[in-house]
Amino acid sequence: MSGVSYAQSVRVQKLSTTVFGQKHRLATMAAIAQSDGLVNPTDLAIELGFHAQSAVQAPIRDLTEAGLITRQDGPGRVYYRRNPHPIWDAALALLGQALGSEVPADSRP
Repeated sequence: MSGVSYAQSVRVQKLSTTVFGQKHRLATMAAIAQSDGLVNPTDLAIELGFHAQSAVQAPIRDLTEAGLITRQDGPGRVYYRRNPHPIWDAALALLGQALGSEVPADSRP
């Protein structure tokens, strides 16, 4: 991930709320989909431009419960590994829809 600005997009937040019932879920999922597959919640919140990690806590919790990501404890930090699933491509497609553009194929998992 390298600096994403779509997390603050009103269109992304609106579509996220419509589809997932939570305004930051789509941005969180898209960032995880575009990552190398291993994310830290604090780093993810910073990358998305959120002022607090609490903005990604509910999405992370729900994605873990759904089996889409798996918690991995690291030395002094917690990470989450993206598990293979078609939802990641769908998240990127929804992001592209919200932004009115196609998400580059090389950013897909």
